[in-house]
Amino acid sequence: MGGAGDSSESKVSNEQGQGQGEEGGVVINVRCSNGTKFTVRTSLESTVGVFKSVLARNCDVPADQQRLIYKGRILKDDQTLLSYGEFFSFL
Repeated sequence: MGGAGDSSESKVSNEQGQGQGEEGGVVINVRCSNGTKFTVRTSLESTVGVFKSVLARNCDVPADQQRLIYKGRILKDDQTLLSYGEFFSFL
């Protein structure tokens, strides 16, 4: 995956984390529908589609079958995480 918004350097861990991460990224806590929880360090410049690809590496749901919901809104693949700025304002 190359190009703008590439989060191929995103890091995933099972440790709890929040807020601003190292290297200008943020740590996002993820809870899957099967109840598993993990954290992902990524850039808010990444698109939702790229972020789904990162998540797919760490859960049993392929990126094209994921539906990401944050505060009741379904995130669209072509939008950046930053475009949901008011929703990610806690970061």
